[in-house]
Amino acid sequence: MLDNLNARDGSGDAGRERPRRASEQAQPLSDREVPLGRTGTSGSTSDMINQWLDGEGPEPVAVNADAARQVDLWRRIEEESERRRHLVTPAHVKAQIMAALPADVPQMAMPWWKKSIQVSPVVAIAAAAGLVALGAAIGNSVRIR
Repeated sequence: MLDNLNARDGSGDAGRERPRRASEQAQPLSDREVPLGRTGTSGSTSDMINQWLDGEGPEPVAVNADAARQVDLWRRIEEESERRRHLVTPAHVKAQIMAALPADVPQMAMPWWKKSIQVSPVVAIAAAAGLVALGAAIGNSVRIR
């Protein structure tokens, strides 16, 4: 079963349009300009924060509450990252990791065409007999024509 979801084809309730208000009919649609940044500044708030985080600009002081929370969050992340950079892994953890590694180096998988072929004598004789039989059948069919 298919549901007709097209509201413009005129069938059923889906074809009805809501009545327009007088205010909607009277006002023409127009484009509105949206300012990209604050007037008097060279960039947006996020640009100021990124410049400060990169060490390229002064610490932003006149930012809105959301940007202030972002600055605080990234300051705490930087402090935690700096603290974790100076942590040293205990020796027993390193020993456990090294003990869990396999003793031999794993081998890379070789493609099938580079692998050596090992054929037993019985399989080689059977393959030769099959090829002789195939050759005889082809020769017989060619000779009959």
